[in-house]
Amino acid sequence: MPRLSFILTVAMLSAFGLIASDVYLPAMPSMAAEFGVADWQMPQTISFYLLALAIAQLAYGPLSDRNGRRPVLLAGVALYIVGSVGCAISVSYNQFLAWRMLEAIGAAAGLVVGRALIADTCDKRTSAKVYAVIYPLVSLSPALAPAIGGHLAAAFGWRSDFLFVAAFGVGALLMVVVMLPETLPIAARTRTSPFAGFNHVLRDRTFRRYTLVVCTIYCAWFVYLTQSPFLFARIGLSEEQSGWLYLPLTAGIIGANLLAKRLLDRWPYDRILAAGIKCFVLGGVAFLAVMALGLHSAGSVVLPMCLVSLANGSSLSLAVSGAIASEHGYAATASGLVGFFQIGSAALVAMAVSAAFGTGVGVLSCSIFVLSLIALLTCLPTPRNRTGVV
Repeated sequence: MPRLSFILTVAMLSAFGLIASDVYLPAMPSMAAEFGVADWQMPQTISFYLLALAIAQLAYGPLSDRNGRRPVLLAGVALYIVGSVGCAISVSYNQFLAWRMLEAIGAAAGLVVGRALIADTCDKRTSAKVYAVIYPLVSLSPALAPAIGGHLAAAFGWRSDFLFVAAFGVGALLMVVVMLPETLPIAARTRTSPFAGFNHVLRDRTFRRYTLVVCTIYCAWFVYLTQSPFLFARIGLSEEQSGWLYLPLTAGIIGANLLAKRLLDRWPYDRILAAGIKCFVLGGVAFLAVMALGLHSAGSVVLPMCLVSLANGSSLSLAVSGAIASEHGYAATASGLVGFFQIGSAALVAMAVSAAFGTGVGVLSCSIFVLSLIALLTCLPTPRNRTGVV
């Protein structure tokens, strides 16, 4: 296992992109009022952020395979800090959207290079164990960021949320400078075209199947993140109260991560992944039951999502590790591609759902159920995979 300082630094790099996407969730209704836009337009700021985050990852992977990890990472973190400050000083919706996209371009460096650092230093099974340590730390952001953001917004206004994000970026930058060595020797760097590895990675069937698992779980997560603030507001919950409702989901993610780490020494890799997908399907069924019964309470929204969070904590982390550590030989390029598909699909699905159907319990329930069925397809036997697991 790598040193603790290395793991903590990679966790920070992996988390700051998610913190920026989640921190202002409780403040979105009030931001919509201040900017003079409709409720459905604020979730679009998350979708555009995710699209920029996804597309930027396509560049960071090949660039870091060619030029090394540290220089690419330092440039990305600097952009992230500047973009966060820009969000805090925005005076219009369009201006805010532009700074959000710059923030996302910077955040992509942490996601891509962080995963590549793990692949540089660990084999597939060790990588999975490292992810099982990092993901509980990263998973705190979807819960703690809205909770912190809700209190900051209530006390100082929504702009303080993004000043907090910028400060977090400064902390990550200092950790990279002080504690993170270069993990890609000059002799190991690619000398071909920066994007030559795309073809090798995309032709890898194992990469494609693992990536489908990643995308479905992440799409479900971001549909929930963009729908739930408005559901909680309609129930009558304040920004501070709704912020705390993301904590049970984090508990599920962390618990599933810890269990998956223990099971790696006892169960086949893909059996653990398939078990998480089954929890995903159970969560989708539970959401359908909520819709059918006409339940409208915080518990009826949060409890089914806790089942989905078990898949987030187990199957998602294992699938990311498996996709990057496959036999294609382009770790950072694969990291960028899996991140592109993961976040790009989440952005498009979340944007399409809110734009086409608005917000509501029925919209959330049907979306998560359909996504869970798509994930289940990866467990079905194929001509080359008669065991029935990914």
